[in-house]
Amino acid sequence: MTYADERVATETGRALLMLYRAGMQVRVAPDALGGKAQVRIAPGPGAKKRGGAVPGVVTGSGDSPLQALYQAVERLNQKAGAIVVELD
Repeated sequence: MTYADERVATETGRALLMLYRAGMQVRVAPDALGGKAQVRIAPGPGAKKRGGAVPGVVTGSGDSPLQALYQAVERLNQKAGAIVVELD
């Protein structure tokens, strides 16, 4: 495993852990034949207990599971009305 692969795995794990802590359910479906990945994020029972507005189901797709996850998280933020500032 190269350093770049380790970084991608680390970032994917961090994103999944944050979504899990927020009470969300994440399903990742890689498509080996098409070279794409699909991600579905849905509110779990823990998200509903926290109160507040819980956005519905969002999906994302990309060339890798990390890209698909980031696309789904962006859609989740837009649906929730969150303002996210990217830092370089």
